[in-house]
Amino acid sequence: MISNLRSANDIIKQYHTSSAADLLKEVMDYYDITQADLAERIGVSKKNISDILNRKRYLTEVLVIRIEKVMGISSKLLLSLDSNYKLQLAEQDSNTTTET
Repeated sequence: MISNLRSANDIIKQYHTSSAADLLKEVMDYYDITQADLAERIGVSKKNISDILNRKRYLTEVLVIRIEKVMGISSKLLLSLDSNYKLQLAEQDSNTTTET
């Protein structure tokens, strides 16, 4: 029973710790949108989109509003995903530094 609960919690945690990049990639793949297409539509460079999709950069409030207008993905959802993802990274980093 406890192992089943752990695996369920792991699945829930994994869902809640996806970044906005993961969702953007899925939607882009589904609708066959290239990085260049998205960059042009929201008025940023292809490098900026690449950095976001590779988690080298996170979305800003301005960008999520543009993405919402172009792709229909909730700006609040995108910001929430990135915020939760960054929090997870900070927690992992905190656990790593306290364990050593």
